[in-house]
Amino acid sequence: MHDTEFALKTTPPRLPRTAIERARLERIWEAIGDRTVVTVLAPAGFGKTVLLVHWRKRWLAEGAQVAWLSADRNDDPAHFHLALLHAIRTASGRIALNTSANESVLRIDQGIETLTGLLAEIAALGRRTVLIVDDAERLPAASRASLAYLLSNAPPNLHVAIGTRTPIDLRTAELSAKGLSAVLSADDLRLQPEETLAILHHRFDDRLSLDDGMRLHAATEGWPIGLQLAIATIESERDPSAAVRSLSGRRGDIERYFVESLLASLSPPLRDFLVRIAILDRMNASMCAAVTGCTRASDRLRKLLCDTPILIGAELQGWYRAHPLVRDFLLGRFERLPRAEQRALHRRACDWFAREERFPEAATHAFAAGEETLASAYAVKSLWTLRTQGKFAEAQAWLQRIPPAQIAGDTHLRLLAAWADALGERNAEAFRIASAILDDPATAPATQFVAALVASSATGYSDHIGLVPELFARWSDYPADVTEPVCELAWRNAMAHLRMHAGRTDEARRILAVLPAGVRADSAMLALSYRTMLLGMTHLWDGDAWKTQAVLEPALQQAERAAGRRSLVASMFAAVLAPALHDLDQPEAAQALLADRLDVIEHTSFPDAIMLAYRTLVRIARSRGEERRALSLLDNLGMLAERRHLPRLAAQALAERTRMHAFRGNAQAASRAARELDALAPEFDRRELLPYRPQYRLAAAIAHAYAALARHDHPAALRQLATAESCASGLQRHGGLLTVSVLRAVCARQCNDADATALLVQAQALAPAGAVLHAVGEVHPLALQMATSLHRATAGLRAVQGPAQTGGTHVVAQSSTPAIAARGPLTPKESSVLALLDKGMSNKQIARVLDIGDETVKWHVKNLFLKLSAGTRKHAVDRARLLGLVGS
Repeated sequence: MHDTEFALKTTPPRLPRTAIERARLERIWEAIGDRTVVTVLAPAGFGKTVLLVHWRKRWLAEGAQVAWLSADRNDDPAHFHLALLHAIRTASGRIALNTSANESVLRIDQGIETLTGLLAEIAALGRRTVLIVDDAERLPAASRASLAYLLSNAPPNLHVAIGTRTPIDLRTAELSAKGLSAVLSADDLRLQPEETLAILHHRFDDRLSLDDGMRLHAATEGWPIGLQLAIATIESERDPSAAVRSLSGRRGDIERYFVESLLASLSPPLRDFLVRIAILDRMNASMCAAVTGCTRASDRLRKLLCDTPILIGAELQGWYRAHPLVRDFLLGRFERLPRAEQRALHRRACDWFAREERFPEAATHAFAAGEETLASAYAVKSLWTLRTQGKFAEAQAWLQRIPPAQIAGDTHLRLLAAWADALGERNAEAFRIASAILDDPATAPATQFVAALVASSATGYSDHIGLVPELFARWSDYPADVTEPVCELAWRNAMAHLRMHAGRTDEARRILAVLPAGVRADSAMLALSYRTMLLGMTHLWDGDAWKTQAVLEPALQQAERAAGRRSLVASMFAAVLAPALHDLDQPEAAQALLADRLDVIEHTSFPDAIMLAYRTLVRIARSRGEERRALSLLDNLGMLAERRHLPRLAAQALAERTRMHAFRGNAQAASRAARELDALAPEFDRRELLPYRPQYRLAAAIAHAYAALARHDHPAALRQLATAESCASGLQRHGGLLTVSVLRAVCARQCNDADATALLVQAQALAPAGAVLHAVGEVHPLALQMATSLHRATAGLRAVQGPAQTGGTHVVAQSSTPAIAARGPLTPKESSVLALLDKGMSNKQIARVLDIGDETVKWHVKNLFLKLSAGTRKHAVDRARLLGLVGS
């Protein structure tokens, strides 16, 4: 055989124009790049080959010789061994084993001898050697045995990276036990939100909003080829944002890929099976067999899962779901089936769900099958489940199909209808119905308690929690005759919510810590989710953002997997997690969490979550110098407060507006906003809002303190801060105490008081670890300037007082670079980049001056934005000048 026959097999493919380096995967390489074998296992479209090409560049940069081999089905052992020899020879520049003269007569029985000689030659080279075998799933079984032999006998300087769509047995158990083997799965290759956003920014600059980016990420679920196809579809459209909103798997490049690549590779029976199970949201083998009549459903599901990106493992073992874009495409194919067959498939699905007592799904499929009477019967049975799962819109849709007379004559149905309406526009009506049932002497005590729970849910949405004690006045504790675990969860959530707003967060957590006996996640999903949200909120109230993150981050990931990114529960968790991340100085992560979710939060969440989401977005916008966006958000919050009759939201909007005016030094506007806030005081004297009155007084006092500082009325500011401290202490509100402490230091600095620094040091002790500058800077710009100066001074002091010692003599270390202390929180390289930004240089110019890559410059600029709370290059320089980090 001639070398030219192997040239294509041993030449690595060119990187696509759109490929970008993924820092997360580069970090994985740094952790596992020295293993004997690294297997990249994922279905088509997950970027295995692109990743291996990127890693090849990394190995080459470190001085390794890297051989590439693309496997195929014709690689019988003799052919495979010759290809290996050619690949190693190409990588090393040497004739491996001097085999070129007799390669044409190489026999299969010489295979092991050839491999052994090759391994000996690699070992003798003494140089790090990497063999990359891509598309390894195509290798025949005998050649896989050869590859397994290679791995089992690899010398220390040989590393093998394998790309494969399906698991292959290479007998690596011993290597795994020794920590010499690593496997990357599809989940490792799946794009994270920030990676999707980076790719979209690279392709579209600012033509797509953050909301658009997160919509695309949710639609593609981190599937790299899915995002690539979506980009190709969007690029051809005049309005990219509109194209994102109308993205479908039924047209354009996405449909062509599904037809030409995915379906074309499947057998006709498997294609037919796939189209017919497209009507199922989540599926297992039993369900698919019942719907399609296929006795090999389990084998087909496993094949689709392993060989294609079509199916994804769901939350429970043995359950699957289709990728959203693929399912959309398949549903288009399903709709081409004869109408009679469609109805028959839906009816079989209905029967299966009914047998499993999963009545919401049974009702949906019954309706699709044209069985409206059966659908209504199952709908009645499904209302409780839909409510406990938080599917209020679905419950309301079914309620509209049930005759009003049937609902009016059934107390249980009336309560379920009220509970479904409690978190929506019919909130007041839900409260009225539940209160009427509660006050009816003929109502059984257990039903009265459930009515009180329904009414309390309505008060949570309307912010009227002052009515909750009256609703439960006749019960000193949870009644023993109400045995449904979800009811006890709902009651505990209501009690904990009250305790939290009274500042008794420890007591709230003790209430939440008790889980009712027999509670199940599937039947109490919403109540358990509220419990988790409240637990995170109590930590946020205490100023412990780390604990909030620890509670809510895994819960959010689970909610997104189970119900989608824009589900009620996922959006609710995001609203509470975002301010925690913002407090930890992660504004980009916080903003991404809330992207394409704010409308869901507004319509379905409690006011607490709405306030936290808006506060986070306003402060991020303000810190980046995006004042117009911040004011627009506050306008939206004010309009939402008016539309939903929520004075607490109106108060927050005015308090934030006061802060913004004060930061700009606009004393007149700040004082006017503070007076408008005062006008809301009577609202918080109403019994339904009474629990919020201390919080309102805290917000009003802080707002007046800001206004007083803006007009340099320091006695008035100190009086207001004394009031605020009293309120914050009574509520045990950590954020309020931090704000008061920082503003006292600012007041002292404005008065040239010698105690200003000491006061700031006391305030910094209240800030989250690792985010001190961010925390004090959020309170007041002057506080950030003071904190940066303090940091610079203490860093310089440490440089002088922390010397090396030689023979008892202190020696001050010298450096050829400017003192880091002179640059506050910035690294020397960031300081250099900042200085060049100040000169108006572009990223390419900075890269040439500092002799670094463009991507490295972008990384440093991004860090500067984060550390300086800036949104643009000019804003970063302005902030740096304010802090004394660059010359005036």
